[in-house]
Amino acid sequence: MANKRFEMYEYRQILVRMRMGESNRAIAQSGLMGRKKAQKLRDTALEHGWLDKLNPPT
Repeated sequence: MANKRFEMYEYRQILVRMRMGESNRAIAQSGLMGRKKAQKLRDTALEHGWLDKLNPPT
């Protein structure tokens, strides 16, 4: 699954799952994204506050 392009709706779906507390491993097992890319996305999301449950998703 190297160099797979992701659509915006896929990123949103993964962010919703991360907000619900799902692990990178669970996301990878579902086939949405690999663990390394999920960790990079999680780091970026934490940096920007996208995983804060008090902020509604936009």
